[in-house]
Amino acid sequence: MSETMTVKEAVARWNISERRVLVLCKEGRIDGAQKLGRSWSIPANAQKPADQRVKSGEYKKITYPANLPLPVGVSDYRLASSEYYYIDKTMMIKDFIDERPMVSLFTRPRRFGKTLTMDMLRTFFEKTDEDTSVYFRDKKIWGCGKKYRDYQGKYPVIFITFKDVKFNTWDETFAAVRDIFAQEARRHME
Repeated sequence: MSETMTVKEAVARWNISERRVLVLCKEGRIDGAQKLGRSWSIPANAQKPADQRVKSGEYKKITYPANLPLPVGVSDYRLASSEYYYIDKTMMIKDFIDERPMVSLFTRPRRFGKTLTMDMLRTFFEKTDEDTSVYFRDKKIWGCGKKYRDYQGKYPVIFITFKDVKFNTWDETFAAVRDIFAQEARRHME
């Protein structure tokens, strides 16, 4: 047996991927590993480093409440996040705060959650009498720090969606759009 081994020999000996061995070498976690040109030379007696990706030594299975329905067709963030199986998309709020876009265009097919995402943004930013922070305390945005929590519930938000405007004539469509704008204006006058 030679005094050194190659990455491929370490892969076979330690039963891990070549990519993982390369990462361990680059991170300096294999004692005595040296880069020689484009390859690594690993001491033959080197021990496989402990997997530090799992702190407890055991994988923890995340449990979700059983039998929650998917929020298909649900556009209300408060309802979707509390009574349905909901994927946390609140890091989008962090992106909005950090990037401050002038305009955001959501281009996705039908039933991809555009209106639900817009309602999430409205619920987070809108200034109301209700404490809407309760809908975000268990979400990722809340763990991002006070800087982001300070934006919660501080702004008037104009929320307009045309998802229910489905008519055959221009007159019916125009009346529905007019009613949507009027309803949003009344909401902000109260």
